[in-house]
Amino acid sequence: MYNSPNTIKKYINDIHKGHGNYIMLHLSDNERFGIESKTLNQTTHNAKKVGNVYYNQKTHLAFLSKDQLKDLINYGKRKHVEVIPEIDLPGHAQAMLQLLSKVNPKLVKKVENSPQEMFYQRKATLSLSKQIIREYMSYLKHNDYFSIGADELAINGHDDDKAIMHYLNSMDTYINHHGLKMMAWNDSFRKYDLNRYHKNILINYWSLSGDVTDPGAYKDHVKNRATLPELNRDGFKTINCNSYFTYIVADPKNLTSQSYRYWRHELHNWNSKIWNEDHTKQLNNGKGHQNNIGVSLSFWGESPNPYSGSQFYKKSYPYVQYFFKRFKAY
Repeated sequence: MYNSPNTIKKYINDIHKGHGNYIMLHLSDNERFGIESKTLNQTTHNAKKVGNVYYNQKTHLAFLSKDQLKDLINYGKRKHVEVIPEIDLPGHAQAMLQLLSKVNPKLVKKVENSPQEMFYQRKATLSLSKQIIREYMSYLKHNDYFSIGADELAINGHDDDKAIMHYLNSMDTYINHHGLKMMAWNDSFRKYDLNRYHKNILINYWSLSGDVTDPGAYKDHVKNRATLPELNRDGFKTINCNSYFTYIVADPKNLTSQSYRYWRHELHNWNSKIWNEDHTKQLNNGKGHQNNIGVSLSFWGESPNPYSGSQFYKKSYPYVQYFFKRFKAY
């Protein structure tokens, strides 16, 4: 779902009024690479511009220009709301790989593991990942966050555990070298050698199971992924993004007055120590629990999504208002 700069500024205004402190822009996913990129040859120079919106003339999908992203970051600073760009790597990469295939098909053959994921085990993927995010890092201020996603990857066995840890640590070192801090989702933080991950990475914790329905995948995720209490105990800082309580999906069935009332009731009974979407009685009360430093509300424009960005903003407005009312004293 494309959100125009004006719509994003409305969210920033709401966050400012609610005394929140950041907004993360999920700029890439399988369906769309939503930001200008020289590497991918998606630029304002070869786009079709309609009003203030740039469209890729091959995919016919809208994207933000780099100047628009810079303006949003600066607007957020004036409102004391940090704008955190997220380029989802090395998974959720289908749209990125499709664009890259028109520019450098040989590189795609090196890095593509599946239509939606890159080989995080390969140096070529690491180099490409750095090249992609390098286009945007200079827009941020010292110690700002940049998110690389790193969620919903195929990780099988200890060799993969080591490889994804190396990928994350290498990306973190690269981002730190540019004066920034890294954010990622919890999926890729494995129990195996947990202490060898860089502990300065801020982790968005959305789900232990990954909300999968396959019994085998569910069992594997619960067995091998680090829990939020384990991460906090080992010194990692987290934000509780519990998918059951704080995910709002752009689906008309989820946005009725009845579903809103149900969500309000559930959120009223939730607190930041409830971290596991499947076991609401599992509280994070142990050693290091103070390392869970916040909560967030996430909006996802899952396909099929019938709403424009401005339409969804209106639909989501009550959720934003109640969320800040509920957690104003966090």
